[in-house]
Amino acid sequence: MDISTQYRFDSFAEGESSRLAYAACKALVEDGELHGNPLVLIGGTGLGKTHLLHAIANALRAKNPELKIICSTALEFYEEYGKKALQKKENNPAPLEEMALRHRNADVFILDDFQNIQSKTKSQHELLQIFNTLLLASKPVITASQLPISDMESLNESLRSRLTSGLTIQISPPALVDRLAILRKKFDMIGFKIDEGILLHLAERTGGTASDLVGIVSNIKFKVMQSNRNADLEMATEVLEEHFSNSHRTLTMEAIVKNIAEVYGISVETLKLKGRGSKEAVLARQIAMYFIRSMLKKSFEHIGKYFNRDHSTALYACKSIEEKMKKEMPFNLEVKKVQKGLFN
Repeated sequence: MDISTQYRFDSFAEGESSRLAYAACKALVEDGELHGNPLVLIGGTGLGKTHLLHAIANALRAKNPELKIICSTALEFYEEYGKKALQKKENNPAPLEEMALRHRNADVFILDDFQNIQSKTKSQHELLQIFNTLLLASKPVITASQLPISDMESLNESLRSRLTSGLTIQISPPALVDRLAILRKKFDMIGFKIDEGILLHLAERTGGTASDLVGIVSNIKFKVMQSNRNADLEMATEVLEEHFSNSHRTLTMEAIVKNIAEVYGISVETLKLKGRGSKEAVLARQIAMYFIRSMLKKSFEHIGKYFNRDHSTALYACKSIEEKMKKEMPFNLEVKKVQKGLFN
């Protein structure tokens, strides 16, 4: 993965939800070491994980151009390992050994989208050896994942143990105050002065990610340049409508649960009530858990707590819905119809 020069610490809009992650990453550059090694960033898509990983690489490279930094994604690692392993089968072990040596001799190893390695058994084994070598030599290992390490059922237990022995930081979706801060910073960076009322209008109507906010800023910039007029509330509303019609409307747990409660004629309170409840309530609750897991990438523990249950109940619910969808075509179509309704 090429290191993107646009992802720097000074271009990162730090908020309450990302403050710990920002501080931990910045500390590596300033102090030369991590406060917990490996450093694992957990969070959904578009919350700034990749930005922080590249910011580390850019800052370290600027400080010491000779530093051997490997910045990759789990998928890139897997694909490279597969190619080298294939060459070894053809009686040419050198490429695989070269790859292993290059990674183990790195000064810093940065790996994005770690969740994509969980089903790759052989790649996991090689990655474990690399992690062991680097961590024993006190070399920084930083990785980011959309899923909590505890939720990766196919992960090598030794690799899981290695990852959880360091510092794990959860990045949450930005709250209103964070969304305002991100919008202010992004508009400042492009030299646009925006009225506070418009900023608040955008922040209140965007329950989305940092990536959504950056996209909205870019769209407003484009409209201002094309129309040769200043941004106003009308333009802000237009941009919001266009942005969320061209991309999936940002969903929250509350929105999913409310929608499913309405579809199945059950109150939200009933879905979150302790106790099993009716068959209809159980099914609706399981479908809600399934969508929250598959669409928002929330941990089973987080989902369980939301519904006043434990993580095993959430795990069972998601698996039950998946199996029922595979076996029963009418139910599969029903669930897909409900999912489509979430974006209308």
